[in-house]
Amino acid sequence: MHILVTGGAGFIGSQLATWLRCYQGHAVTVLDNLVRRGSEENLPQLKAHDIKFIHGDVRRREDFHGLRNIELVCDCAAQASVVTGYANPTFDLQNNAFGAIEVLEFAREREIPVIFWSTNRVYPAHRINNLPIEELPTRLSFKDRRLLEPIRGFDAKFGISEKFTVDGGTHSIYGLSKLMADLACQEYAQAYGIPVIINRFGVVSGSGQFGHADQGFLVWWVIAHLLGQPLVIHGHDGKQVRDVLFIEDLLALIDKQVPRIHEFAGQVFNVGGGAANAISLLELTAKVQERTKVKMNLGYLQEPRPNDLKLYWTDHRRVSAAFAWQPRVTIDEGLDRIVEWAQENLETLRRRCL
Repeated sequence: MHILVTGGAGFIGSQLATWLRCYQGHAVTVLDNLVRRGSEENLPQLKAHDIKFIHGDVRRREDFHGLRNIELVCDCAAQASVVTGYANPTFDLQNNAFGAIEVLEFAREREIPVIFWSTNRVYPAHRINNLPIEELPTRLSFKDRRLLEPIRGFDAKFGISEKFTVDGGTHSIYGLSKLMADLACQEYAQAYGIPVIINRFGVVSGSGQFGHADQGFLVWWVIAHLLGQPLVIHGHDGKQVRDVLFIEDLLALIDKQVPRIHEFAGQVFNVGGGAANAISLLELTAKVQERTKVKMNLGYLQEPRPNDLKLYWTDHRRVSAAFAWQPRVTIDEGLDRIVEWAQENLETLRRRCL
């Protein structure tokens, strides 16, 4: 199969392209505009594995014209920083929403399937932050109590499922742009019969990710400790919690989805590490300092960033049942790998992340 990976020079895209080429034997073409700092440094890896690279932009239809014999699109292209969108909302909308429309048009004209990278930020922050929550010594946690009226899409043990409402105005501009694209994928699947799978991913991490404060917080926590960079926690005293999915488990899922796209066309899946892989910033700090032997004083700001999620973990039961898949890499295993990789690549990290 010939697969196009848009945004294929980024962390997820380059890992995915390499996986599809080297371990699954597919022909792979990568399309990327190289806007994200440092993404060009993944190009030698792609070239070494005989992956074709096209310097192009998903927002420009003409950049797709040279693509021939594509049989599947994995759309990883996005501006992924939640913070950036507030300063320049049209940038997020053009990249994430209108760019996805161009991908869907490319697929519609050629009658080929798409796997789309959506996000849990399609769920409004104010509704998630108003769920029953209790404060524990090192983290916030969903409060497991009987509700007078059960909340659709919420389970205190398993987290947030696909049934949770997307209504509301606190997605962030980034979340809005991805929700527009998410709904467009569903609409194109119904209106034109395009086989599209929509994966609403949470935090994705792993070795090879050049994280920074706005994206890739797990890796950034390691990098900041090793390079002596300040870490500032916005609100909630560091007890805010997110679940983490490691890149190895993401690739294992895509491997199962590729041959079954037509079976699940137009369907949405929440994909993340789940409650077992949920961690607070306080807990993460302790684990990173234990591994790096570096002690840092964290900075604290009382006010959280606009529309931050103070507590979220993914209910991945539906995707797990559909594809006989489970996250396998634990927080501790993933952190061990990231710390080892970061220690071996300190100079590259200094150049790319600072």
